[in-house]
Amino acid sequence: MPLTACALRIQLPHTLNEDTFMTTPDWDSARAQFPTLQKKIYLNSCSLGLLSRRSRDALNKYMDLWEEKGAAAWYVEWFAEMEDLREQFARLINASADEIAIMPSISATLAAISSSIDLQEGDQLVTGELDFPTVAHGFHAKARSGVETTVVRSDDRVMISPEQFEQAISERTRLVATSRVYFTSGYIQDISTICDAAHNAGAIAFVDDYQATGQVPIDVQEVEVDVLVSGGLKWLLGGPGITYMYVRRDLIPELEPSITGWFGHRDQFAFNPHEMVYKDSAGRFETGTPSVSAMYTGAEGLRIVNELGADAIRQRTSELTSRLVSSLRERGFDLRVPPDDEHHASITMIELDNPGPVVDRLAERDIIVDFRPGALRASPYFYNTQEDIDIFVDALTELTRK
Repeated sequence: MPLTACALRIQLPHTLNEDTFMTTPDWDSARAQFPTLQKKIYLNSCSLGLLSRRSRDALNKYMDLWEEKGAAAWYVEWFAEMEDLREQFARLINASADEIAIMPSISATLAAISSSIDLQEGDQLVTGELDFPTVAHGFHAKARSGVETTVVRSDDRVMISPEQFEQAISERTRLVATSRVYFTSGYIQDISTICDAAHNAGAIAFVDDYQATGQVPIDVQEVEVDVLVSGGLKWLLGGPGITYMYVRRDLIPELEPSITGWFGHRDQFAFNPHEMVYKDSAGRFETGTPSVSAMYTGAEGLRIVNELGADAIRQRTSELTSRLVSSLRERGFDLRVPPDDEHHASITMIELDNPGPVVDRLAERDIIVDFRPGALRASPYFYNTQEDIDIFVDALTELTRK
């Protein structure tokens, strides 16, 4: 496979810092941070973001500290790394570090928040059928307590309008949870309107931002979301095992999670078994010892995204996605995508009757995408190129038109 552009780029410097990107980012230097791209066309960041050289170096540093310092590594650096992680995520979304909790997964964040609400029989939880199902699964588990879950349906498998959410929300609604970007279509929701509808009903607005943060900018001061969760697995380039939860500062004192642990205690090293006194910060939602290795890779991923800038990444990714969509349409493919670029994040769904074997055949050519039922899914990111897009579309056309 011709990967001449990749071969050229690996000769370029791969050190990124804030001075490098005072203006337009050097996308070639950014791309050179990711060794996978020397040998593969990778269009699957919506499933797993690539490992950077910097995250690998950070992981080695973590292991060196563990080996050399043992338990003292916590005090030498690991606790400080946890605080830096909060700062990096807070910077990305325009929050304060004390509004950020470090969590193991989206499921854990949802469990912590829902356990903070005194749910009663007849109360209602609202989510959408295009949201990642871990949200609905967590909600349905409350049915044994008489709590009702409403799953708002989509008419076209691409979007759910804010008006549909407004109609589903009632005076019984306690929590509304939905995504800013749908993993099923790449549609960017009008989160502000949905949050307003939740607040008007006295409910908490919970945003699953996993498919958005990093590729689509957000300012939590403007959106006025109550809880926003994201993680390192995808666009934030930190790998699995680390999730970030923003909780609006004035809401924190009102929420006391029953799913908790010693990291949520105000004085965790007092080792006091006689009472639970929550931290004053979002740290009250933390439970047990975090994955330190994931903190190191996650922090470097966040630094890269912050150095490049969310606005610049959005522009770059939107240009690549627009090229992908137009090229696919020119070849006659049926797409399940938003109607315009403004509402389209990177995720592009290409409708195929049996996408699995096609994904496997593409992988044989070192082109990495994935699939969901009835559709192949491609997702360019800032480290991709126009050449990546063109090679993928040519290969897909060849494999599906034989």
